[in-house]
Amino acid sequence: MTQGSLEHVTVIDFSRFRAGPWCTNILGELGAEVIKVERPGVGDAERHSFPEQGGMGVSFIPRNRNKKSVTIDMKTDEGRQLVEDLIAEADVLVENFSLGVLERLGLGYEYLSEEVNPGLIYASVKGYGEKGPYKDRKGVDLVMQAEGGLMSVTGTEDGEVVKVGQAIGDIGAGLFTTIGILAALNHRERTGEGQKVETSLFGTIVSFMEEYLTMYGINGENPYPRGTRHQTGVPYELFETADGQMVINVPARRWQEFATDVLEAPDLAEYDTQQKRQENYEEIMTVLRPTLKERTTDEWREVLDEIGCPNGPLNEVSDVVEHPQAKERGYVFEYDDPNIGEVMMHGHPFHLSETPKSIRSGPPLLGEHTGSVLRDKLGLSDDELQTLLEEDAIAGDI
Repeated sequence: MTQGSLEHVTVIDFSRFRAGPWCTNILGELGAEVIKVERPGVGDAERHSFPEQGGMGVSFIPRNRNKKSVTIDMKTDEGRQLVEDLIAEADVLVENFSLGVLERLGLGYEYLSEEVNPGLIYASVKGYGEKGPYKDRKGVDLVMQAEGGLMSVTGTEDGEVVKVGQAIGDIGAGLFTTIGILAALNHRERTGEGQKVETSLFGTIVSFMEEYLTMYGINGENPYPRGTRHQTGVPYELFETADGQMVINVPARRWQEFATDVLEAPDLAEYDTQQKRQENYEEIMTVLRPTLKERTTDEWREVLDEIGCPNGPLNEVSDVVEHPQAKERGYVFEYDDPNIGEVMMHGHPFHLSETPKSIRSGPPLLGEHTGSVLRDKLGLSDDELQTLLEEDAIAGDI
């Protein structure tokens, strides 16, 4: 098999829930060895999220593939030293504990970077970040969607706000952390210097507000929910057809052709700028909405494809699973895991021609790799492992 681009990288993963594990899942798929350090007898809380398959929870399965699980009690002196020894040999550490947890264990960034591993890339994911007046507050995705403003622009046109259907703050923070780690690894490759990478769910959501912030800066008005309607583009939203619903987008360069040939409303063609279409939105919709109900979604797809207008149906999850593009590119696939059987997973939408991503293993059992990792990384003997097990410093398979 072709080597992954990060095959030379070892990651110590203290992260739990979604943001951190999403990041380390990507690093693992790029070839990194990801060692997930978990509490004996407990592990990642999402191991038991519902529904379960083969004793593993739905939230744990997809984002913890390609990882090795080591169970160590870091509150024991022996366990804490084992973790420090593993970090000394690692390239990256990822954690999303509450602020100060690792510092209280004597494993904070300052100590590790100065005394243990100067080349370490130490990635921290927090709710609000490590600085600022809110740094000690607890932060979770839904709170951040509200407090960061995203929820205020998401919802129905009558102003009823809703959350984004996925934990977008967590996933986004995981992606930003991954980007930061890759940048830090590149810097270390050139200089030998490690560094700290810090991101937050709150900062992620605020960054996702993008042009809404600029818009407010220009006109001083708070944007509001518009349902499926785009904040600036017209027409660009979800419409009903004769047999379902679909999103259509008419680019500016296609508007006159669309108005004249598709809608058969040449008078609307004069709205040849976004400003004019925004100002005359209701007039356009009076013609557009009933016209779209005259044909099926598939019929409209042919028409719109012909004139170069992006379009697509409103799909449910079952439709996405069977989507030919998703199948072809591996965005949805079945993985046959020896521990939990066949399970459906998501793929990541990046493709490297020379160092392709890979799924080498499914999600690990709790402590499945404790013995093998400590033997390989620290050279511990069977007798030493047995002693640590009897002292409750470690657990799992030895």
